[in-house]
Amino acid sequence: MNLSAIQKMNGPATVDDYAYPQTVALEPEAVTRPSEPQPTTRRGRGAEFYKPFHYLLLVYLFFYCSRVQEMIPNMHTGLLLQPILILGMFMTGTTKSIFRSDIGRIMAAFTLWVAICIPFSVWKGGSYDQFSIALQSLGLLFFMLAFIRTTDDCFRAILAIAFAMAVVGVLSLLIGGGREGSNRLGLGTGNDTLSDANFLALYLIVGIPFLWFAASMRRGFMKVVLIGLLVPVLVGAAKTGSRSALLAMGVGIVFFFIFANGRQRALMLIGGTVVLVCAAFLLPQKILERFTTYFQAQSAASEEAAVSAAERKMLLTRSLQLTLEHPLFGVGPGEFMDAEAKEAMSEGKQGVWHYTHNSYTELSSECGLTGFFLYVFAFYRSYKGLTPLRNRYPSPIVRRAALFLQMSVLMSAVGAFFLSIAYGGLLYAMLGLSAAMQLAAAREQRETRALKEPAQVAVA
Repeated sequence: MNLSAIQKMNGPATVDDYAYPQTVALEPEAVTRPSEPQPTTRRGRGAEFYKPFHYLLLVYLFFYCSRVQEMIPNMHTGLLLQPILILGMFMTGTTKSIFRSDIGRIMAAFTLWVAICIPFSVWKGGSYDQFSIALQSLGLLFFMLAFIRTTDDCFRAILAIAFAMAVVGVLSLLIGGGREGSNRLGLGTGNDTLSDANFLALYLIVGIPFLWFAASMRRGFMKVVLIGLLVPVLVGAAKTGSRSALLAMGVGIVFFFIFANGRQRALMLIGGTVVLVCAAFLLPQKILERFTTYFQAQSAASEEAAVSAAERKMLLTRSLQLTLEHPLFGVGPGEFMDAEAKEAMSEGKQGVWHYTHNSYTELSSECGLTGFFLYVFAFYRSYKGLTPLRNRYPSPIVRRAALFLQMSVLMSAVGAFFLSIAYGGLLYAMLGLSAAMQLAAAREQRETRALKEPAQVAVA
């Protein structure tokens, strides 16, 4: 084996490691004797039978992440595809795989705990509805574990999410939308998920690493298209005026900067400077002031931003208070607003009637500390489990994919600190993809060892 290859595999990863889509040759191919049976792997019957369901999952994943079905009346893709995917899990015998992942087991335990908390809720009907959402989201995670079985499957899933976020970026600029009374960019109206500017911004910035990775794997016209799709995603994210998304993106850039060499750091600084200059000249003044306003308004245009920041601080305090008052079962899944308003009324005050705007205190106040710790541990494992793949996996493509996926997981975790999205949506897609990639990489390494061991015995 080449000594430089060994040093490159075991040393800390840099972006240079992800430069070319090729694999590292570990050993010369061993020659097996014709009379000996060829080693087989555990894929067995139905190894490729799951593929139709894999491609169906990609369609489901696209709609789940893009949320475009919310803007089309009577389009219920989930109701149509979920039963088929559930049936596919039993037909292909992949149900066991969902519990081979520690992330799958943790999130199954979390969902069970959400159900346990329902009888202790201040409004059981509302908590049951929230549990239904969490159960469907767990279904997505299980589908990803069942039908993403190879690293190539992971790459296709990343591409599906990349296209979903690109579609979101393009549609947000073409048709726009947003919450009533807001001058910030949204997609859709009313109760549509992405009509909230902060939701839209998080979806867009999490999609940037996926688009970047997809572009790095392509050449020619498709590479140009994927790079070009970064433009509406970046412009759309900027026009939301979301400070939480700006912070999450900043964390992601710092994370990537750590693994870049000097040339790439210079390119990053140049590119970042160009984006900042363009934003300074092209973004509306109200959006620019919003990005620079936190708890004190400097002008009439920034007053809304200052009020929003102060309100978030108050909601954080109230959610922590309810956590201390109900540390075991919480006030019930999805019931922070009702519990806060009920307690305020008992004290002769007016309730704020808002979500916590923080996924972590949302869980601690609604599902107790047990729900909080289970969820945080799942995110920790989804992030930490990618580190060995990013640093030491033999294939440069897998190392590159792990780097960009880890970046998206980190940005999602930061963004969740400013949004109430703990029971479903984008976070579950990140958890599912990370869990599936870890399982797929481990499976391929086991199969490689199974093929090499008999060959080595034959040569000896």
